[in-house]
Amino acid sequence: MAAVECPNREANLQMCPCTNQDCERRGICCLCIQNHVGKGAKSTCMRGAERPAATLALRGVAAKCERHEANAAWCACTYEECGNRGTCCDCVRNHWGNATYPSPACMKA
Repeated sequence: MAAVECPNREANLQMCPCTNQDCERRGICCLCIQNHVGKGAKSTCMRGAERPAATLALRGVAAKCERHEANAAWCACTYEECGNRGTCCDCVRNHWGNATYPSPACMKA
């Protein structure tokens, strides 16, 4: 998936927790998470990054991406009932900076 094909990339870039500014996956949460999980990481690129306060109001995304079903198939989240399965950018927003669910997104048990 090319960066321009992600329907939510513009919104995702506003709150992308990745500290690597040169990462080609910036703003494409599903590719970032899949990359980290594929390398055996326990969580995604959120560790050590602080969420900008201005992004806390960002809630869901407007469009489900074409990768939704594929994302759900490899989702590393251990909470099977999660409504964000397959919508990685919503998962990141839900966990990052959330006092109720403070764990890094998409934990791989």
